[in-house]
Amino acid sequence: MFVKGFSDCAWEMTSLRMAFQCLSWISILLCIAQVSSMPTKCQLQQTLMAKTHNLLETMTGPVPLQCLDDIPVEIRSPTWALQSKNSKQDVGAAKAVYKSLMKVSSLMESDSFPQSWDADKLVKFQIIVDRQIEESECITRIKTQKEEDDFAVRDAALTDYFDKLEKLLKEKEFSVCGWEVVRREVLSVLQFILVENSNNFWLTV
Repeated sequence: MFVKGFSDCAWEMTSLRMAFQCLSWISILLCIAQVSSMPTKCQLQQTLMAKTHNLLETMTGPVPLQCLDDIPVEIRSPTWALQSKNSKQDVGAAKAVYKSLMKVSSLMESDSFPQSWDADKLVKFQIIVDRQIEESECITRIKTQKEEDDFAVRDAALTDYFDKLEKLLKEKEFSVCGWEVVRREVLSVLQFILVENSNNFWLTV
């Protein structure tokens, strides 16, 4: 009888220990799930933007002499649409930069680039642009106060600008000079984004 009682007690203690261990594991898993579900900071990466600019800048040599006068006067980048002057404008500007990356990616999908362009740098450029688009897609879902949401105006200006670049490229039949116009314009856009936005605009990694 004593042995049976002792066995029952030991079994109950073992069961309680196992139950406690199970509860401990469940608590740990719940903590992990909670941490992993917390929203991450949704911002653009300045280092990736700088790499994108550098690759495009060094992709080819000096502009061919015959292309120096090929930039139409009516094509000027709407730099104001890419700038954030205060924290209330950060979201609108970030969405505008994201839209610009989408447009640049679309422009650079062609397979008729000048032979003088460095193919390896071109591929790296396209990969980094696409990476930025993928990693910062969350920007498009950020909500703001109605009075602070100025993205629609920025979007319209950028759409008109990139549409003009695409039209020019087609009119010049994807010639070397046509591509040089596009390259110089995209470079100016990337340069403006890098220089004119405050450090608070970028994700610190």
